[in-house]
Amino acid sequence: MKEKIAKYIKPAGLIFLPVLLVVIAIFLIIPGDIVAGPQVTTTADDQTSIAITVYNDGTGLIKDTRQIALPRAEFDLIFMDVASLIDPTSVHFVNNTNPDSLAILEQNYEYDLVSTAALYQAHIDSHILVQTDDGRTIDGTLLAYDGSLVIQTDTGVNIITNAVGVTFDDLPQGLITRPTLRWSLISDRELDSECEMSYLTTGLGWSANYVAVVGENDDTLDLSGWVTINNTSGTAYNNAELKLVAGEVHRVPKNEPYSGGEVMYDRALGGAGGYGFQEESFFEYHLYTLQQPATVLNNQQKQLNLLEGAGIGVEKVFIFDPGYDYYSAGDTAQGDIQVRLKFMNSEANGLGIPIPAGTIRVYKEDSSGSLQFIGEDSIDHTPKDEEIEILMGNAFDIVGERVVKDRREINYNTWEYDVEVTIRNHKAEDVEIVYWDHVYGDWEVRQSSHEYSQKDASTVEFVVPVEADGETVLSYTIRREW
Repeated sequence: MKEKIAKYIKPAGLIFLPVLLVVIAIFLIIPGDIVAGPQVTTTADDQTSIAITVYNDGTGLIKDTRQIALPRAEFDLIFMDVASLIDPTSVHFVNNTNPDSLAILEQNYEYDLVSTAALYQAHIDSHILVQTDDGRTIDGTLLAYDGSLVIQTDTGVNIITNAVGVTFDDLPQGLITRPTLRWSLISDRELDSECEMSYLTTGLGWSANYVAVVGENDDTLDLSGWVTINNTSGTAYNNAELKLVAGEVHRVPKNEPYSGGEVMYDRALGGAGGYGFQEESFFEYHLYTLQQPATVLNNQQKQLNLLEGAGIGVEKVFIFDPGYDYYSAGDTAQGDIQVRLKFMNSEANGLGIPIPAGTIRVYKEDSSGSLQFIGEDSIDHTPKDEEIEILMGNAFDIVGERVVKDRREINYNTWEYDVEVTIRNHKAEDVEIVYWDHVYGDWEVRQSSHEYSQKDASTVEFVVPVEADGETVLSYTIRREW
């Protein structure tokens, strides 16, 4: 060993020091009697476990663990049955049984898949046997392919446009039947090892959908949540440990490099007896872990139960927001009366768990007991103890009208407006209407027939009670400066 090292030390100056260190490391770490070994191939049949974590943005993190017999040699490991949409730059490979026994020299991602066009192009200048639809057999050398076959035979060059069968001698080197990772490895011992490979892939995404059934008096609802998983990543995941991440995880734009405490809620979201999803806070996101294995096939849409809640207290709110513009609108503005449902995502209200963003669809039983669809809306990621509001549609039997009765110029930048709002209720029960007026600049309510509050810097809010089959008139004066 000393003689080998000395051979490199004598001619080496400081400029060659990094190369010298690498050479020394190779001599010290890798035994001298390791030789080239056989090619080792592993498929999904060798899997001992697989875990997938799916993100809202269509990204999946795959952790594929396999039992592989590694030789004491320098060899190529062919790792098959990976996602065709894999990001090769995200791959991480480790020997869990003995990490120090394995060195990775090179990694390649091979995705030149077998296809009709690929086979023809790979066999240019090679032997081909063709059967035509008129019963001929043509034996020769393929010269070109552009939809038609150009074949050199003993009798000349043939252009074949009616081929019904083609035979090649072999599968050309480099063409593969499925996407494959290939590593060049050195192992210093023969060992049956548990090897783990993780990577990111696109083509995996999930979304949440909710179904709510409103009670007879519109003051309670039952809520069920479902997760829809879409897999177009190019491979199946059998009996996988499934996790979902809710939240906006930052990703750098494509073709740029990646940059890259935990509190459990002792509560299963969906089902009972250890089934359904378990939720936990994770960094600044929320992680949902399915409590039983799931198989997610390629090109499959799978739905899993996420949560259940019954008897959740809900409030029905009517909102009149004509969206009047003091700068350019006319004196009269009519608008629909919106109907919204609001409920607290709290434990006291039968929930109290972080709820992922999704679409919520609402139903109610009619007089015959049949469920009828009454509206849908999108909801954002909602932490526990926050309010969820659903826009249902517009009320049929309530009418609102807003009229500017008078305007007065106080000075060059100050005006006063006398406003009258009429709300007519044709329902058989009393209602309360929340009315919003949007005023920009500096403003104040000079007088009002009803109580009001400042919703925000540019919105004044009135709550207007209207009796069954009755009418209420709200009048007020706004002074605004700009």
